[in-house]
Amino acid sequence: MSDERPSNPAASDLLSRFRDGDALAFDELVGEYERRLVQFFYRLCWDRGRAEDLTQNLFLRLLRGSGRYRPEGKLSTFIFRVATNLWIDHYRSERPRRPLFSLDQAMLSGDEPVHAAPERSPVEAAQHDEEKAQMRAALEQLTEPHRLVFELAVYQELPYAEIGRILSIPVGTVKSRMHNSVRALRNLMNKESVERTDSEVRRQRPFRAGGGA
Repeated sequence: MSDERPSNPAASDLLSRFRDGDALAFDELVGEYERRLVQFFYRLCWDRGRAEDLTQNLFLRLLRGSGRYRPEGKLSTFIFRVATNLWIDHYRSERPRRPLFSLDQAMLSGDEPVHAAPERSPVEAAQHDEEKAQMRAALEQLTEPHRLVFELAVYQELPYAEIGRILSIPVGTVKSRMHNSVRALRNLMNKESVERTDSEVRRQRPFRAGGGA
């Protein structure tokens, strides 16, 4: 059987189908992208309720602007461009109230991938939670342009060329920001590990009466 593809790319574009009168296409779009978008916003603000609100605002933007929508490339590129612009607007309006990061909330709010990892032992689970907390704390210290590139490349698994189109920057800039992000995160997490180890050593060091060595 031959692999037949639609001659019109818009035929498989859910937003185009909705614009052209397919009322169910928008429900399909929400079902396909909602979870990814909530996680996208959550990893940028570490607030589950705010991430859900931003996702709903995004779908409203798509709904209201569907009549003007003209597909140019992949639908996912368009959606994440809108999502990124929405986040940048929100981030700028919220900057005086930063930081948004709450370690306790981050540890309690799940953002596991759709395919859950195998069940872990208590020790493995504790180590996994500690590593996630370290990563989140390190991500919070990146600049917003670097966090966006890292999110789109690592968590959304988008190619550099698509990220460049989403952020309207050259591919070379995407690569540079990704390289700098990885290097900064590695340094931050190594620093965190060293500080934790030093703290454990100081806490466990036995007390010697008389101040003897």
